[in-house]
Amino acid sequence: MILMEEFIISSVKDTSNGMQLCTLLGKTQLQLYSAAIAEPLDIVAIRDSKSDLQLEAKDITGKKAGMQDFESTITTLVSRAEMHPLQKTGIKPLDEALSSMEEKLTMLARRIMLSFISGSPIMIRFHNDGDGASGAVALYKAFEKLAKETRLGTSNCIWTMNKGVAYTLQSLSYDRLRLSPYHSVIKPLLLITDFGTLEESETAIKNAQDSMDIAWLDHHPVYDGFDSGIVHSYVNPWLEGFGSDVTAGALTCAVAGMLSGIRVKNLTKASLLSDHSAYAEDEPEPSELAVIMDAITTDASARGSNVTPKNIITTIEDESSYKLVFTQAKSQMDEAVSKGMKYLKARKAGNATVATLDYSHISENYYGYVRHGRFTSIFSDSVEAKFGPSITIVYNKSLASIRVSKELSEKLRLLSLISKMKEDTDYISNGGGHNEAASVKLEDEYAMSDFLALLYNEIESRLDD
Repeated sequence: MILMEEFIISSVKDTSNGMQLCTLLGKTQLQLYSAAIAEPLDIVAIRDSKSDLQLEAKDITGKKAGMQDFESTITTLVSRAEMHPLQKTGIKPLDEALSSMEEKLTMLARRIMLSFISGSPIMIRFHNDGDGASGAVALYKAFEKLAKETRLGTSNCIWTMNKGVAYTLQSLSYDRLRLSPYHSVIKPLLLITDFGTLEESETAIKNAQDSMDIAWLDHHPVYDGFDSGIVHSYVNPWLEGFGSDVTAGALTCAVAGMLSGIRVKNLTKASLLSDHSAYAEDEPEPSELAVIMDAITTDASARGSNVTPKNIITTIEDESSYKLVFTQAKSQMDEAVSKGMKYLKARKAGNATVATLDYSHISENYYGYVRHGRFTSIFSDSVEAKFGPSITIVYNKSLASIRVSKELSEKLRLLSLISKMKEDTDYISNGGGHNEAASVKLEDEYAMSDFLALLYNEIESRLDD
């Protein structure tokens, strides 16, 4: 007697060689290539021993599964998937913050698991810095572990490094194009981490709802009128009584740990170091990881190319590549900071120092790792070490990056300051970030001198109050 088992096709991916990759759900789950024309909800009958072979036309029964049967099947499979406990980082305030968000993080992790098991596409967009990359690498490792534990692969996971701070209509158009080879019962999932919480993202986010669910992990301050309810899952420490020191990378690493149980402590700590979180601890391995991920993402962004977590892991796991990237990045930054300290201009504002630097003194053509935003973050540490509480402004043509010492941030309220300046002038194109780290884009580089003068006056006024 030949034993046959019935499966429901939950997802079909058209491949470049004319084959289809089908995800099948039954008492268990598996993926088979097919030369036949298969569609979601097709019922197929195959031999148990045939799970590693090709799906053929004769296996497709001609019957369709009803949505009730499909939902019962996928619910059972997802409920069997183990959700691991939230891992402790050993950093008390961060652990307290993550614990307070555990329910929301678990809900988001379960939505990811639903897509992974069903084979529906998961598009991960992460910000182009060490914070965003830390979370992306953790998720990649989690998916790889899940793939080994199941009969599924990771071909439904699509990785994009986001080079800006907004999710734009152009981003949405590109993501919809990438969805075209997929046909799935479960709605595709877009996972955004470490960017996007600003008004410029609203239009694309709202327009995305018809074609995908959105899971969103961010730590940038929310703006007035922001509606987190328009997406499936939105987790942000600012809505939970915390702030940007709880990095998006830390949130994403927590989710990765829940999904797979992989150890994420060093990646979490690297995200804190990359984003200059108050919770960051200067330990050798996380510190080097942060530099390497910052260097790789910054360099790729400058060249206009994409980098995936797999690319990053390849560098990290190769000893010679690891040493080369770290040594070059650190030496370049050290040289650039030393040069910047010679050219900065410092003036007092209340009990603080405002330090400004024309970035043209730092050759972007020469320094691969040393890009505007990354340089400003590290340069500000040297400024603070020399002058104490300070505001560091590094400007170049029409872009200004601003960093504020933590003890000044509450009084200065940098984001509201930028918002007020934007309302009072006609030359600020956009601006955003955190109250301790933000950037401003001007409509015209010739407005920079006026902007700097007004910015100093606003800083002085607030710090003198």
